[in-house]
Amino acid sequence: MSKKLTLLAKSALAIPGMIATAQAAGPAGSEASYRYTYYTEDDSPEARDDSGGAQDRYKIQVHQFHILTPVTDKFAVNVEASYESMSGASPVYSYIADGQEDVYTHFNGASRERRYDVSANGRYYGSTSDAGAGVYASMERDYFALNGSLDGSIQINDQMTTLSGGVSAGHDWLNPNSGVVSDSGDVLMVNDLSSEELEQLAADAPARHAAKGKTKWQLSVFEGVGQIIDMNTVVQGSVSFTYKTGYLSDPYRDCVGSDAPLADNVPCDIRPSTRAAGTLSLGVRRYLPTLNAAVHGDYRLFVDNWDVMSHTLDLDYYQNWAPNWNFFVNNDVNFQLVPGVRYYQQSQAYFYEIPDLNTTTGSAYSADTTRYYSSDPRLSHYGAISLKTRLKIDFRQFSLNGSVERYAANPAYGFNFDDDTPGLPAYWRFTTGLDFRF
Repeated sequence: MSKKLTLLAKSALAIPGMIATAQAAGPAGSEASYRYTYYTEDDSPEARDDSGGAQDRYKIQVHQFHILTPVTDKFAVNVEASYESMSGASPVYSYIADGQEDVYTHFNGASRERRYDVSANGRYYGSTSDAGAGVYASMERDYFALNGSLDGSIQINDQMTTLSGGVSAGHDWLNPNSGVVSDSGDVLMVNDLSSEELEQLAADAPARHAAKGKTKWQLSVFEGVGQIIDMNTVVQGSVSFTYKTGYLSDPYRDCVGSDAPLADNVPCDIRPSTRAAGTLSLGVRRYLPTLNAAVHGDYRLFVDNWDVMSHTLDLDYYQNWAPNWNFFVNNDVNFQLVPGVRYYQQSQAYFYEIPDLNTTTGSAYSADTTRYYSSDPRLSHYGAISLKTRLKIDFRQFSLNGSVERYAANPAYGFNFDDDTPGLPAYWRFTTGLDFRF
């Protein structure tokens, strides 16, 4: 296979569930990376916030560390770790208040959380194949997740075709924040409460009480294929299936009573205990020699047994520039600018509902009900548009990276002109980082 075809395939960034490399060779050297991300959501809409004023929504800072190193010429190890700090209010539920026509959203008070993630995987490289195994752990104060994975790929057809596949499994443990404050001012977790406090919690916050000691697990499999069409074109496709079972509700989207200014007896978040989902992903990468650029296009179809169907379209333009000046040539300076746009649209889950308190009397639902319900806007019928730009600057063995993204979600973007969903987010995300090859 020609060097140009190999470089084209390597430059084709893989879509989820795909390995797009056209040559099963390990990394030429070691690499260490750092990324810093700042994520900030727009304030809640004042007119639809039942507190009567706008609230600061989530602001998240993420520090990510990565190191990749070859142990031998056929085996490499990759380790990643991240630390995430979050603060701000999030939507708990939405409803149409008694005597009102508009949809209101109730937000919880501003909270502060931290999350730690770590993953490690090893990969063996053969002449035309590779295989890897990895483990991932994530920990928050109220949550612990553990995941393991196996994957591999093989090149056939004179290394013009890449077949890939993999499987992963994970288990999560829940220990929700009870909302009960101790004498020292600390918020207690549900597992730390006394029997009397648990009894009171069952009355005041049944969803959090119901999540005590709950777990969930998931199993995922994928298969993919990548094909070099010619020296300028690569196409990719993959399918995946994921099955989840256990406690899948959100314990913080709780039943409420007197704490909501306009609502009484708004139901808990009660979701099915199983979820089966499948995806189909398609991608094309086209190199434009006269412009020293490439166009990446991706499509993803998602369907599940909650009646959610989503479509994602991604389009990115990679513009490379290597100035032919002595300083830039002598120091291997290269620039890459990547503007892009993403469109997302989904249907609503069959149990998504905005309760109308004009027509409901008494408790709409309770934690013991067998009818499923959620007013989580992420399960509604909506669309979203994301505009993004990335810049990469190579200098000798260093690479400086930066990106900015603007995201906005709205029912109208998903061709839903009938519903109002004020809890949907809009945010900015800024990322910068440094890579070092050695």
